[in-house]
Amino acid sequence: MTSPLVSSSPTPGSHRPNSGQGFRRWTARLGWVLAMVVPAWLAGGRVLTDSTGDLTPVYAATLAPVLLVLSVVALAVPARRPARYPSVRACTIMLLSWGCGIALGFTLPDTGEGASSVLGAWAGPGAEGAAAALSNPLGIIMLFMAIMGCVVSIRHSAHGEGHGRSRDSDEDDAQGTGFFPVLDV
Repeated sequence: MTSPLVSSSPTPGSHRPNSGQGFRRWTARLGWVLAMVVPAWLAGGRVLTDSTGDLTPVYAATLAPVLLVLSVVALAVPARRPARYPSVRACTIMLLSWGCGIALGFTLPDTGEGASSVLGAWAGPGAEGAAAALSNPLGIIMLFMAIMGCVVSIRHSAHGEGHGRSRDSDEDDAQGTGFFPVLDV
């Protein structure tokens, strides 16, 4: 017979010590590969289909470095802290960003003689419109997810084992006090 005070379920907001540890470890290892491969794919994917154009250097100078820096920061900061790996949430967000980056590499349009997207080069000129229509949302989602994954990774690794720090009642009670008396209700 168990005591009513002993519960097998964790308290709300608490985490098991190894919650998602395997997923975090393998995603971080795969993440280092993806952090290098996806920006390289964005910068030079059209070289494989010989459909480079005027915008290829622009993509190589803008999209690729931004994604590379955000990915490296999201992976390196937790590695230097006690958490060692990004949180499950940060790993999932970064995987979504890298997935959108891979898809964006297929659909990035280009200009110039003989230039097209990888999808257009493989599927023909009829796919150019679809590729152009998909590239803008994919680029926005990729960058937004990379920024969000970087922020979540840094915030969650700052406190302990990479789960983030949940708010406590002291923080809730302090809302509306301090230097902003206009917020006092």
